[in-house]
Amino acid sequence: MSNTEQKVEKAIRKLQRDRIVVFRINALTRIGRDELMNIFARLFDEFQLNPALLFNLYSAVVEIIFNAIKANAKHVIFKSEVRLKLIRQKFDDIDDLLEIIFREEMLRDFMTRHIVPEKLKKRVNTVLQLTEKKRTGRTAGLSPRDMQLLAEFNQLLESEEVFIHFTMAMTDDKIVFNVVNDIPILAKDMDRIQQSRTTHRKLYDEGRSTDYFGPDYIDVTESAGFGIAMADEIYYEMGLDPLEHFTISASEGATRAVMHFPRAKFSL
Repeated sequence: MSNTEQKVEKAIRKLQRDRIVVFRINALTRIGRDELMNIFARLFDEFQLNPALLFNLYSAVVEIIFNAIKANAKHVIFKSEVRLKLIRQKFDDIDDLLEIIFREEMLRDFMTRHIVPEKLKKRVNTVLQLTEKKRTGRTAGLSPRDMQLLAEFNQLLESEEVFIHFTMAMTDDKIVFNVVNDIPILAKDMDRIQQSRTTHRKLYDEGRSTDYFGPDYIDVTESAGFGIAMADEIYYEMGLDPLEHFTISASEGATRAVMHFPRAKFSL
């Protein structure tokens, strides 16, 4: 039995025994995506769920995990930019200041006014693209500067110890997917997500929810967009309200995306 098969078997057996399985993630590689797809396929087979819903559900969950990975990348890069600004302004006790700033939501949001959004977005997208190239074995095209950027980014992740916890849970009545990342989302990013989802809901009420995926509506910023819209669309296809069954929330130290599905909706 291969390593992937062992992981799939272990996850399914744990779901059958405990009704819950938890994964800790700091990246989602091609191999990781394949393993997750195999787990979903076995999940649908073992619990006799409708296979017609498999790919869309898997794709939505993967997008939500990627959103969390991207949010963590944005957090550590944003924090490094704030640190650099404090150093340039010759503050003392910078570590203590950073701890206070990133513990208090008002201070975190205030500091976003002093960091150029496009610069932050560019850094995030660059490191994520470089990370994907390295993880898929396409290192031949990476320059020494690219490798340095990757090393610096990985050091940031290690120093912050940010992780994503992905939970799958089954009861007799429902299926739950829970994605928790160890950083709080910025208030302005949460507002953008909620506004985006409300717009999608309005289009659904007008009978044209798929219009949301056109250029006039889709939010392609680093904090929201296609992944959340895809998850919402699955609920609409099932005749469910995603704003009721799919919640996104933030506390002082974490951001949670929780997807609830009535199990009856997956019946064959």
